[in-house]
Amino acid sequence: MMKRQRRYVAVALWLACIFSAFSACANTGGVTREREVYREAMREISRGRIESAERLLPALQNYPLLPYVELELLKAQIHQLSDTSIDAFVNQYRDTIVAQRVKVAWLHHLRRKGDWERFLRYYQRDPIAGLDCTVINALYATGDTAAAQAKVASTWLTGRSLPDECDPALKRWLGSLSAAEAQQQYWQRARLAIDAEQHKLAIYLLGKVENSRPLIELLESPERLFKTGLLLPVNDDSRRVAVLTLKRLARGDFEATNSLWHQLDRHHSFSRKQNYELRDALARQIIASDIDYARDWLNANDPSFEDPYLTEWRVRLALKYGDWDAAQQYIAMLPENMRSKSDWRYWWARADIEKRQAVSDEARGILQQLATERGYYSFMAADMLNQEYRLASKRTLDPKLVEEVKQHSAIIRARELHWHGDHSTAKQEWSVGMRSLNKAEQVAAAQLALDWEWPHQAIVTAIRADEWDDLVLRFPTAYQKQFVRTAKRENIDLKWIYAIARQESAFAADARSPVGARGVMQIMPGTATTLARQMGTGRVSTADLLEPDTNIAMGGYYLGKLLERFDGNRILATAAYNAGPTRVERVLLRQDRNLPADIWIENLPYGETREYIKNVLAFSVIYGVKLDLDKPILARHERQISPRQVN
Repeated sequence: MMKRQRRYVAVALWLACIFSAFSACANTGGVTREREVYREAMREISRGRIESAERLLPALQNYPLLPYVELELLKAQIHQLSDTSIDAFVNQYRDTIVAQRVKVAWLHHLRRKGDWERFLRYYQRDPIAGLDCTVINALYATGDTAAAQAKVASTWLTGRSLPDECDPALKRWLGSLSAAEAQQQYWQRARLAIDAEQHKLAIYLLGKVENSRPLIELLESPERLFKTGLLLPVNDDSRRVAVLTLKRLARGDFEATNSLWHQLDRHHSFSRKQNYELRDALARQIIASDIDYARDWLNANDPSFEDPYLTEWRVRLALKYGDWDAAQQYIAMLPENMRSKSDWRYWWARADIEKRQAVSDEARGILQQLATERGYYSFMAADMLNQEYRLASKRTLDPKLVEEVKQHSAIIRARELHWHGDHSTAKQEWSVGMRSLNKAEQVAAAQLALDWEWPHQAIVTAIRADEWDDLVLRFPTAYQKQFVRTAKRENIDLKWIYAIARQESAFAADARSPVGARGVMQIMPGTATTLARQMGTGRVSTADLLEPDTNIAMGGYYLGKLLERFDGNRILATAAYNAGPTRVERVLLRQDRNLPADIWIENLPYGETREYIKNVLAFSVIYGVKLDLDKPILARHERQISPRQVN
């Protein structure tokens, strides 16, 4: 098959032990030695020293990650391999991650060679996602034009951009169509791009369509809609472009956009769905701007309470202005499935108490029921009733199953990969292992992850098993040494920093957000540069942010600074950690009077930040109990939020 098949005899191995700088044969009697050999083998492969890596294989015959060494050896020598050798490896490790990775590597190798017949044979036997355009090129290359054109036609119909690799196949297919058919295809995809709000792609596609210049100009310069909107022909395509353009305009001058919307609706007769989307887009901007006529606008534009999102905001604004009757009336207009949720049950009772200046039996009953549950509104309800918090923690773990799950091959591989720092592959192996486990076994696996100091995997596995009441698994006290040290140094509440970390990453040291935040506390690299300068620690790399010691220290330092900036108010500091201090200060500057903290939180225009604060406060209560730091969900000085509370 390849050089790996040439195994040394006992004497040769003994000589290798003598002369090799890194002995493959020293027996330390444990997994520690195998881990060292594994690392050395992977290093040798990365350096192109294949024979040196092969000499280490005998020492890894009983190591769970031997398949990964063999995988890398195969990939390093893939240009020498035959179909037989690939099939043998895939059959040996069938239904595993390494088998899948070999298949992907082999398909890419065949693509690079231009061996399209073999490529298609392997692909059709076991299709791999993400290779659609390569398959189209292969079908064309092997003469199966009909199949290629059928596949390219379905691939074409997307409102998103396609990889550059698709360009030759798309060009060939479009060239096979008549001029009228090609125009129709460009129009069809342009409509999808407009619906997906991909205006740049739509501009490109419409550029291939005759007589589309007026629409292109609107997509390029949305403000032209004020002049030309009423001159557009009344048809579906004009409506599509007008709706997308109005949404883009709403992010700027929403007052003028609001007026234009109604003018164009009278002229073009937007569909109910289009008007719903436009109303929603404008509402979001009006709410975010906190203008004084927001309530009137909501009332005027949704008189029949068709949009639950707008109805929720009518409730929030009624609370903000102390209109308790309206708050209760608007809650009653929410759909039943929303009305029965904890937030609106809490607010109905809260409004009722404010309106009556007394606790009615109905309000008390609602609050008492909430207080038996667990969460932000439940803890707030318990405070209103002066009751103890109910965490409703319950464990269903069967300890005997832990030992059984520990023997699962995928779980063993996941543990070793995690130990080596290959967190991504470790999670994939863990996921493979979970597929064959029932709920009780998954709970045992979550406990196993916790025992192995893999808190993130414990949390996600407990959630996967719907084990919501096991707070040992769902709220571990991970990285305790680092958090205790940081909280003490920065003079911040230990349960609070734990709650922030739990919300940010669920203690995933390798967490990377779509916007670039890193690590346990989700620090942005740019923020890290500023913090490192302030802390006097020197330059911090992106890789450093994946180290819990560094990340937690920086996150704690930043929380301490935010707490100072917002006069010791955790609500404001928490909001600033999520949304940025400038946005929080902007909200405070627009505020004209003191607001109760719960009403202030409920009226934050940033939906993500609003829920973030609620989660952090609730998590703080849970960690307060776990760490024996039990205190009210809100400190006395946090119960009112004052305007212009800016240093």
